[in-house]
Amino acid sequence: MFDGKITNLPHIHRVRALLDSRAMIRNPVHVFEKYRKQLGKTFTFHFGGAKRAIVSTDPDFIQHMLLKNQANYHKSDIQVKRMGEFQGQGLLNSHGEAWLRQRRHLADGFLRSRLVKLLPFQCEVMDEAMAGFAQRAKEGPVDIYQEMVEVTLKLVGKSLFGQQISEQELQVIAKAVSDIQGFIVRQIVQPYLIPWFRITGQSAHYQKIRIKGDRLISAYIDTRRREDRGNSDLLKHMLETPYEDTGKPMEDSQILIEALQLLIAGNETSSNALAWTFYLLAKHPECIVKIRSEIERTAGKDPLDFAALHRLEFTLQVINEALRLYPPFWMIDRTSMEDDEINGIHIPAGITVIPYIYGTHRNPDFWPDAETFDPSRFERASVKERHTFAHIPFGGGPRVCIGSNMALMQILLILVSFIRDYDFELTTKRPSKICPMMILRPDGPIQMRFWPVSPVSRIGNARP
Repeated sequence: MFDGKITNLPHIHRVRALLDSRAMIRNPVHVFEKYRKQLGKTFTFHFGGAKRAIVSTDPDFIQHMLLKNQANYHKSDIQVKRMGEFQGQGLLNSHGEAWLRQRRHLADGFLRSRLVKLLPFQCEVMDEAMAGFAQRAKEGPVDIYQEMVEVTLKLVGKSLFGQQISEQELQVIAKAVSDIQGFIVRQIVQPYLIPWFRITGQSAHYQKIRIKGDRLISAYIDTRRREDRGNSDLLKHMLETPYEDTGKPMEDSQILIEALQLLIAGNETSSNALAWTFYLLAKHPECIVKIRSEIERTAGKDPLDFAALHRLEFTLQVINEALRLYPPFWMIDRTSMEDDEINGIHIPAGITVIPYIYGTHRNPDFWPDAETFDPSRFERASVKERHTFAHIPFGGGPRVCIGSNMALMQILLILVSFIRDYDFELTTKRPSKICPMMILRPDGPIQMRFWPVSPVSRIGNARP
């Protein structure tokens, strides 16, 4: 471990970091924000007063790491080991040649041409979801976070596995995934407790949960190998598409790993992005009116095709601003393989380097009045003038989220479906706070009331 001086960087004293370790476990973003505001865009500190790390919100610094010299920065060992223990070695937690091989192989499954074919099928799933939501909306306030978890699970799960997988099966898989993910996060932020987790049987308990989910997915993969019912989903791509180097398709054991990781990433990113978007729109109802007007100008009451969705310029601006304020991936951690230098800063081999995305999205050099919700930041002229790595909610460089385009399509589809049919408002005065796990979640339910759109509310946000 490198213990020498890293030149030109402010730092948090080791003792201070140790005293902040409990607060870091509760909410690392709050601690990082305190450090950022005190020390500036790039600084060093010690995790729990022990392992040294460099944290940066500088887009130039992050671009160098994630793009210009990305081969030198691998995912941290603790993340790879902890995720690998419960999820296997898949695209999300591999690096080097193994990662590149999987990335190239899976990328075709997320091409625009495939997304275009998936959209009509997803519209059908969305229609079913909206029918169920209508009854819940009549009964009283709903937790929009939980609603988004449910609806994105249906869209992501059925895009991945096909229409034939049941909602009950998806729920079982999702519950297993959620429980395991929470345990993985605990191990990453509290690595010193890993022996205790093993002694007390917690590790074994979560392994049993993983095995239960694995068996269900494995059985479904086996069924699909024997009975292809004309599916055009991502599972079909993994089952049938051969690798370039071997000419053979992916083995079932690897399909299981990739399917689980894609389900986790897809559901978590989209559901949380949507929950925060609804939360911000409820606080800014004038934006709801503008979005609805844009939808009606673009398509009226007709279904929106892929091209029409992406013509919703203001709606996209709203989504991007929500992703700025509440990025799904609030940080990325990497380990430097060899010594490097970024803008005069020496990066020693073996040190943890953290692109702090939440802080980057609040860097005052690029985001004046950064805490304010302002979709106009994403008008075309403003985007062209801004650093490309100042806004990276899905990461950046070769390891940018492989499903980011699918996620954006699903976010647009869901948002359009709800705003076409409903007006809504928050039913609690308590502001929602962030809960940084692997994905930036709200800290509790976001209770909202929904009511059907009336002719009057298409012009203004009239309440019943």
